[in-house]
Amino acid sequence: ERSVIRAIARVQSSSALCSNHVMRVGKHFAVFTGHGSIGVVRPVQIKRRDFGEGALKIFIPSWSSFWRYQIGQRTARWTDSNVHCCYVSPTTGNYVWHDWANYPQMMSIDGLQSNTPIGLLLDLDEGTLSAYKNGRRLATLKD
Repeated sequence: ERSVIRAIARVQSSSALCSNHVMRVGKHFAVFTGHGSIGVVRPVQIKRRDFGEGALKIFIPSWSSFWRYQIGQRTARWTDSNVHCCYVSPTTGNYVWHDWANYPQMMSIDGLQSNTPIGLLLDLDEGTLSAYKNGRRLATLKD
């Protein structure tokens, strides 16, 4: 299935695609073009009532202020996995993964550029997330 999602970006803005569909097996590939960070995050249930007024006006899964809450959503399906959020910035070439317990280190990928289509392949069978450009694998972000 092919879907196209467009967002109108402003400074310091981002878009998120959310659904009730949870991927558990198989390979999932998506292509992104733009300026902001792209990546995947483990599905968690965010309940507005658990936060104060306006606290969710900006929600970024990689911010440490949300780590404890997100880890509290852990289920048996997570098994022993410690990768909960992984993203790459085509603008800087940096990528990072989060365990929501420690501050991650930035790593770098050569060949990334803003406004150039970047593909992400999430392989749930192998447990990897890889970045692609022009059909060529640039790096495995996490395995």
